[in-house]
Amino acid sequence: MAKKRAGGTNKSAAIREFMAANPKAGPTEVCNELKKKGIEVAPALVSNVKAAAARKAGKKPRKKVAKKRGVGRPAGSVSDKVSLSSLIDAREFASKVGGVEQAEKLLKALSKLG
Repeated sequence: MAKKRAGGTNKSAAIREFMAANPKAGPTEVCNELKKKGIEVAPALVSNVKAAAARKAGKKPRKKVAKKRGVGRPAGSVSDKVSLSSLIDAREFASKVGGVEQAEKLLKALSKLG
């Protein structure tokens, strides 16, 4: 627990007391009300005290959510783009084996083997 300053008040305790009485008050409002009582606090301190109280109360902080890539996209697929060099290699392969239809047949047969 924070120690009381010599001749002063514990700012965090003052914030907690005010927040207990006014749970919906924002940091700026808390600062203004405490200033009227002679306690100078920064809105950042109020935010930190509120966050610490939430952690102690067992509330979990919000998690960052990853953006969805697209509905129906295969799990292992990183990109749908095909490089120019891959297309050139595929065209050379198709011409060597007798055309695109023959290349497709060979690739289907190859997929059955593995």
